Amino acid sequence: MLMLNNLIGFGAGGDAALASIVQQASATSTAATLTAPADIVSGDLLIFSDLATNIGLPASVVPTGFTSLSSVSGGNNQRCITSYKIADGSEASATITGMDGNLSDRKVMVTFRGNVPFATASPNTWGGVNQITNPTAQTVTASGGTPPLIVFGVYGCADAAVDPRTFSTTKDGEVSQGTNLYVAWKIYMSSPADTDVDMDDEGGSFQNSLQSGYIALT
Repeated sequence: MLMLNNLIGFGAGGDAALASIVQQASATSTAATLTAPADIVSGDLLIFSDLATNIGLPASVVPTGFTSLSSVSGGNNQRCITSYKIADGSEASATITGMDGNLSDRKVMVTFRGNVPFATASPNTWGGVNQITNPTAQTVTASGGTPPLIVFGVYGCADAAVDPRTFSTTKDGEVSQGTNLYVAWKIYMSSPADTDVDMDDEGGSFQNSLQSGYIALT
């Protein structure tokens, strides 16, 4: 029975196996809130990146039900928080409240869906920096992870375009709010590879934010 289950895409317990992952939908915002995509269903993975600038450091806000992956800030004006959640379905078209910057707000949500609903999401190697100078390249050591998993790079600068954006393996996609906040990803169903994520000093008066890591899924 175990061999038959594996051949037809079922696990040892008889449940359907996680065999494919696709990027499903996305949304962006330039306000303190974001309207989530209308097609979110229970078991989707939601990634939410939030870049806010203030006169004075923006107050940290992680949306209700989300868990922070990385929160970086520097100087006295910019903070970037990336968080995640496995959806319960109530998020479809919902208002997601993040940070409120009195100078600028930039938000990106990206959703992912498996051939079966995700049961667990396990973040690994997440970290980041927010600084006025050129960030050092970050290496996501996904080769040591258990697939399926998704590697992410998050790039932000409130008042200058982020270009170029290094993602050393071939990214599957990228979503941006304008030219100031980007979320890029690579989905691995097998044989994950280490990925270098990097950006330049964009030369704006605000900070350069760079975050990266991966999430293993079951």
